[in-house]
Order: sequence, then structure tokens, then C-alpha cells
Amino acid sequence: MPADFHKGTVHPARTRHFVTHDIDEAIEHFAACGFRLALQPLGARSGRIEFNAISRACDGMSFFRTSFEEPVEIRHHEIFDGFQIVTPLSGSTTIMLGDDTIECARSGSILLDMREVKSTRRSARSENCTIQIEQRLLTHRLFELTGAPVLRRLRFTPQFDARNHASQALRAFLSALDRTMLLPALEEAPHSAGRLSALLIDLILEILPHNYQDALSRHANAIVPKHVRRAIDYIERHAEGSLSLEDLVTVSGVSLRALQYGFQKFLGVSISDYERSVRLDRARRDIERNPGERVAVVAKRWNFSNFTRFNTQFEAAFGISAVALRTSRNQHAERETGE
Repeated sequence: MPADFHKGTVHPARTRHFVTHDIDEAIEHFAACGFRLALQPLGARSGRIEFNAISRACDGMSFFRTSFEEPVEIRHHEIFDGFQIVTPLSGSTTIMLGDDTIECARSGSILLDMREVKSTRRSARSENCTIQIEQRLLTHRLFELTGAPVLRRLRFTPQFDARNHASQALRAFLSALDRTMLLPALEEAPHSAGRLSALLIDLILEILPHNYQDALSRHANAIVPKHVRRAIDYIERHAEGSLSLEDLVTVSGVSLRALQYGFQKFLGVSISDYERSVRLDRARRDIERNPGERVAVVAKRWNFSNFTRFNTQFEAAFGISAVALRTSRNQHAERETGE
């Protein structure tokens, strides 16, 4: 994997700002900023609507502030594959997540998986600071920290814990990242600003509760029992061939049930998921070592019969597609040759 992938690629930041009292005009402005949504006033009038944004301030990350004078309901027409951290500066925000509802006011912050958000309601005189982060950035950094492919979608506890000092420190930091602070930095020190992405992602993964916290600590501290270790070693040695559960049971010396329990307890995944993660990681290594080889050939070598499914699983596991990784390594090799 490119060593600098998580650092935040520098792009020309696109700044947007509008103020309007017309709902239809606001919808058009949001669409021009890349947000296709519906706005439904919850009162007799729409009131003043203001939007400030720095789109793609860093690769895969955008910052924006929105304020609504009157209450409004927001529905997104397109699903964003990533997360939003919402910090209310005034008023309140209510998020509908199917059967669940989350309310956040000035004293708190929430982290939302945007694939689960059905609609959002903003109170009168509400202003929010929002940071939008693509899923792939968090997935890739998690892979770097754990050393293992990410086989299940990353899930966070939505609301920040008000009793947790680290969470509140992160909230204070996020609320300070407004347009007036970021714009001079992006214009005068773009490479330093590009590091902001990596800093925020590390803070989020280290501070906020999520379903891979145990994996982060397990990577450094786990003592895996011998029967699980024997099965792991066997999978590692035979990843290129066909594996059977009967073989693993024989090698480990315990029952299938005991072996499955050991994988779940000490590795946090099923046997089949672990075996797939090994094959994905071997495919990744092959692409990095020999980017001139076709991705389809690599996939077939590691027993991925469905190329489309392989691509999907690879990107979900490493935060970058197999083709994009191959292209990146080829470009890196060309630069080194040119030097």
C-alpha cells in the first residue's frame, strides 16, 4: 500500500457560500455544491438559509456550516458512502435513522453513517458545523493500524460521550474548524492542510467508540491459544489452494465448534472471514510487488472466481480499489525510474 495514502492528497479546495430566503433557490445551491436533497419547511415560511463550505479540503473530506432561521426537514436523494460529524453551534438537530431517532443540541456532537440516515430536522435558529468523511479513508487507516483487512463495515456509537474528556476535546477541536480558520491555511500552506485528514481520522479511530476497538488493542496485546494458532498457520501456508474445515479441525486438534469459538473470541471474525482476509492480503501484496500484472490474474491466483465481487471486497477491506492500487504503484515506479 502506498505509504502516504492516508496523509490526505492536496487538491484545490472549492469554497462555496450562499444566503437565500427561497427554498427552491437553496436546493439549487446545494445541488451545485454536490448535495442533492429536498428541503421541507416545517413552519409558515422558509426564513434565512446560509451555507459555507470547503469541498474536498483534503482528499475525501469536506467541511461546511449551515444555518436555518426557521425549522426545516432535510432528505438526501443520494446516499453518501461515509460519515458526517455534526456539531450544533446553536439550536438542535434531530436525525431519523429508520426506527431510531437521535437528537443533538449545542452541548454535544454526533457521528453519523450517512447510509443509515433517513431524514434530518433542524430547529429554528439552528447552526451546525459538519465534517464529511469518505468511508474509504477510515477503512484504509484502520487496515494500517490493525494490519488486517477490514471485513465488516466500520460502525460508531453515534453520540459523543459527554463524560469522556477525550471526546469533548475532539468536539472542541471540530467546532473550531470553520471556514475562517481553514481557508487561510488551505491557501497559504496547502501541504500542511493536507495532513489534517490523517490527524482527524486517527483521532476519530482512537477516541470514539466503534466495532473495531477490540481489534486495535488485540493487534498489540492478544495471546492466541495454540489450537487457533495452528489453524492460522495452516491457513497461511495453504492460502493459494483449497481449504476445508475438516483439515482445520484435524490440524487444530479440537472440535469445529471449539475452533469457531476461538476465532470469534481471539480474532473477532469467523474462520471463513479470516481465510478470505488472508487471500485478500496476499492479492494486495502481489499487486504492490508486481503492478504490471493484470488484476484479474492476481484475483484468480488467490481463488477469487468472481472478479466483480473481488473488486468490491478488496476496496471494502483496504479502502482503495485493486485497480487504483495497481495504478498508484505503477506511477510510483515510473517516478522512481525517471529520477
